[in-house]
Amino acid sequence: MVKIGIGSDRTCHDWKSLLSSYEKHVTPDSVVLEIGASNTKRTKDLSRLCRRLIGIEIAPERVPEDFDNVTYLVGDWQRLSEIVDADSVDLAVSSHVLEHVPDDLRAVNELHTVLKPGGIGLINTPNRKRVLRALVESFTGERKFPYWEHQREYAEEDLVSLLERSRFQRYQILPVAFGLLGGPVYVYSETVPERLRKYANFWEMHLFKR
Repeated sequence: MVKIGIGSDRTCHDWKSLLSSYEKHVTPDSVVLEIGASNTKRTKDLSRLCRRLIGIEIAPERVPEDFDNVTYLVGDWQRLSEIVDADSVDLAVSSHVLEHVPDDLRAVNELHTVLKPGGIGLINTPNRKRVLRALVESFTGERKFPYWEHQREYAEEDLVSLLERSRFQRYQILPVAFGLLGGPVYVYSETVPERLRKYANFWEMHLFKR
């Protein structure tokens, strides 16, 4: 579906896609890990479908109060196995966190450690070559990182390189949304034509632990 309009479109397509993927894999018995869990509304969307949810947040001041089947822990993704038991998590979710982590390979490998055999990690991140950024950089040159809070952003080949060096032997990278989002005028497609895949707005990774 193509959407065109004036004024910012507030639909969070990256989260909508991630939640849809989550719903396909979660069960009522699942132990779920959410890395970057300061958005209580999103955590509730996840927790209503699982037995237990562990929320990880690096900043103590951003940690919400525990509720229902949700327990929060303060911790660093790069040292995840220090606060979460190895082989204890069925399904992990992280939205727009990996680009902030100094050592992304260590973080991904720590995720592998805490997932159970057969467990799945669902991660999204902005595409460094999204169409508007690619257009701007054709005039200005590539943005240098770190930039703002981002240690880096990823083109698809960057993610492939990261995951090929990680402990995950099986993974899938999906493009999410294509077009202009977040500005005074929006024009975008919810689905990404394969020939334009490299310019998608976001990447969604599915990581499978054997």
